[in-house]
Amino acid sequence: MLFSVHVADSGVRSVLTRRVPQAGEVPGLRTACTMACGPFTPGALPSTQLSREAVLACWDDADSVERFLAEHPTGRDLASGWNATMELFRAVGVWPGLDDDMEAEADKVPVPDSGPSIAVTIGRFYVRKLIRFLRVNAALEEQFLVAPDVIWGTGLANPPKRMVGTLTVWESASAAESFMRNGAHAAAVNEHFDYAKDPTGHTFVTGGGFFGFRPLSASGSLAGTNPFPSF
Repeated sequence: MLFSVHVADSGVRSVLTRRVPQAGEVPGLRTACTMACGPFTPGALPSTQLSREAVLACWDDADSVERFLAEHPTGRDLASGWNATMELFRAVGVWPGLDDDMEAEADKVPVPDSGPSIAVTIGRFYVRKLIRFLRVNAALEEQFLVAPDVIWGTGLANPPKRMVGTLTVWESASAAESFMRNGAHAAAVNEHFDYAKDPTGHTFVTGGGFFGFRPLSASGSLAGTNPFPSF
């Protein structure tokens, strides 16, 4: 099992109309989802960047990712941005579209003691609790903006599918863990994570979780709003 993330400035029309490939349509693809991006801001409301899309996917192997980027129309569009293949080493919850035990998969890989780390949070929000969720999320974004050892980050959203998430890149796995266990993030977990109500999420989202990855390869960059140079 291998994961990948692809972030590209594809334009508003492409982002809003993108049909993400499904398992069986692309060799080696297990599942994929697409979301629009939004830079983290200190404001009360989340920002939007509808011209930038992020695709998160799970694959059988690295060769499948390379063929997708080189041969599939969607893959060729995404290849112009920033792309990374990743190995899962930490998991809490479930990955949308997969029935695998994600914690068991993560336990197969030791936590890296050096090198960059990529963190993904993902889930489906409860509509009736969206306003409260946005208030809590605003505090998390403010914490991220002043966190040490941050490389880059963006919010993610696909409102028609009620999907929300974050994609963050850190100098190390320990930096990401420190962020998660302190400040507004730790307070949000303590107050809103409830296994009794939903073992896959918390009081604001369901059907997702938190995942830590070690990048195996990365290429490309992002310019414009919320730029991301190659690393």
